[in-house]
Amino acid sequence: MTTEVLWWMFAIAIVAVSAGVVFSRTVIHSAIFLILSLAGVGAMYLFLTVSFIALVQFLIYGGAVTVLILLALMLTRMGVAGKPEPTTGVQAPFGALVALGLMFTLIGVAVSTAWPGDLGGSLPGVTIETIGNEMFNNYGAPFIITAALLLVAFIGAIVIARQEDGD
Repeated sequence: MTTEVLWWMFAIAIVAVSAGVVFSRTVIHSAIFLILSLAGVGAMYLFLTVSFIALVQFLIYGGAVTVLILLALMLTRMGVAGKPEPTTGVQAPFGALVALGLMFTLIGVAVSTAWPGDLGGSLPGVTIETIGNEMFNNYGAPFIITAALLLVAFIGAIVIARQEDGD
């Protein structure tokens, strides 16, 4: 019973900090709310006893992706006067309509789906060792190639940003 209460408390907290990502006035506050939101999702995975996915959520999304977003935001420029450019316009009501439609669709699907009940503590699954062996034995080269590609893209973004400073 206490796990279910904690589940709902985390769910409400995740929705609240996710709203903070969207409605925050500063980019840094949005990034902090994003970190909290992604950490909350990682905690939800821990409640589901999927420890590997929780670890991936904390490390990759909570850490690496957030750092990447912050670096991308630091490399982008503000408006001509040094102030952020407005992001709303005539399309805002249409965006709100689409968002509401998507929200009601997702809620309808979630309510009408037959979710599996309690599995009785026996979770069929794959161990972390099996995932690690599979990832590093069979997918080592794509992992290294992807890391090198991201490094080259990051260095290219820095070079482009430095060239604009000289103009």
